[in-house]
Amino acid sequence: MLIETALITYLLAQTAIKAYVGDRIEFGRAKQSVTKPYIVITKVSSPGSHTQDGPVAIGNPHYQITSYSQAYGEAHETAALVKAALDGYQGTMGGAGGVYVFDCFFDDESDDYDDTVDPALFLVAQDYYIGHQES
Repeated sequence: MLIETALITYLLAQTAIKAYVGDRIEFGRAKQSVTKPYIVITKVSSPGSHTQDGPVAIGNPHYQITSYSQAYGEAHETAALVKAALDGYQGTMGGAGGVYVFDCFFDDESDDYDDTVDPALFLVAQDYYIGHQES
């Protein structure tokens, strides 16, 4: 299983997150007509891991997980639920056949407001690093 699939599967399995966003977690971008609130995950970087013998099967990608809503408080509440689920996580992510995660670390958070869409949206962007075993 890819870490991206495991990450979405894991987040959707969190009852509190699912209560806010349902199944509305996407990679890259959401559909324009998506119901709010929703979450978009973007891979920022994915540096390779190597030893003197060559590459090793350990990944440590950097993801930005952004919570969108028409209400400021709802965007922040969704982001807080994501942080509670991910920050410090260790274990198999994504259920049976999932990806083993060594560590998941929250790095940064920022607010923004998108008034280029109607209705305008509040968003909270959070940065995470997820150290994991690659398949």
